[in-house]
Amino acid sequence: LETRKSWLNSGPAKASVCRLCRRMGFIPVDMGVLSASLDVENMPLHLFPSWRLPVLLSLALFALFYLYNFIRDVLHPYLTAGKSAFYKMPIELVNVTLPCAALVLLTLVYVPGLCAAFLQLRWGTKYRRFPSCLDKWLTQRKQLGLCGFLCAVLHMIYSLCLPMRKSARYKLMTAAFKQVCKAGAVRLGGIMAIGLLSLLAVTSLPSVASTVNWREFSFIQVTLWTTTGYFTADVSL
Repeated sequence: LETRKSWLNSGPAKASVCRLCRRMGFIPVDMGVLSASLDVENMPLHLFPSWRLPVLLSLALFALFYLYNFIRDVLHPYLTAGKSAFYKMPIELVNVTLPCAALVLLTLVYVPGLCAAFLQLRWGTKYRRFPSCLDKWLTQRKQLGLCGFLCAVLHMIYSLCLPMRKSARYKLMTAAFKQVCKAGAVRLGGIMAIGLLSLLAVTSLPSVASTVNWREFSFIQVTLWTTTGYFTADVSL
């Protein structure tokens, strides 16, 4: 058994097997020593391992911002002035919380790239391995971006459903003459932002990203992200 194991873990034996696989039309992947075979066999049984941390982070951000908005808009007026604003919890507070979580998630998509570029400039080489935390962060940028895109889409849906409530319609009617231009600019910025985010989400798919070169992909990601951030900041202000 030990002799067989030593042969299977030898480099020439692996090279021979890889050459045989290439001749047969397959793409060989070296997953390490023989003891790693159990992990390879369990890979098809894993349930979205790369999505666990982004989803948990998205839920944590949503809960944090929702708690802050609840204390500021509902609990504080109730304790200080006796105003009951608990009706805002199902729709209005969620609608205010979603863009906050989306902005933070989209920021987390591009921050690790800046950190990686800074480390490469500091080290003077691009062949040195990043720290494990930064490396894991870089590999989960797509999941973070899609979670942020989901929050932005849900914010758009909640914004469309918000005028259906009677209290919201009353507020819109009383402030219609004061905020016509501002409301139009906000809607325009929101429409442009969700459109650009949709384009960013589509271009991040492997089937689409493989059809463009590196310069085109960088132009789409950097330029569209900057433009999206501008429209998002305009809506927030």
